[in-house]
Amino acid sequence: MRAAVDAGVQGIHGDCGGALACATCHVATDTAWAERLGPPGALEDEMLDMVEGERTPTSRLSCQILARDELEGLVLIVPACG
Repeated sequence: MRAAVDAGVQGIHGDCGGALACATCHVATDTAWAERLGPPGALEDEMLDMVEGERTPTSRLSCQILARDELEGLVLIVPACG
């Protein structure tokens, strides 16, 4: 989320600064990556119910995806909103 906000990625607002309190950093993972990331935690799952765009089976909050070497090449989709 921080990298997307710093890079000006449209659709990623991160209004809560990564505190898992707003769902404005909603992304969907590429299907190939969904299993590697694992499922969202309970609180993230609840927050995903409040996303502005359509929630998908691979929806995640980007603030909950921590950058690490094994995620090199990760594909994320910013859903259309509105």
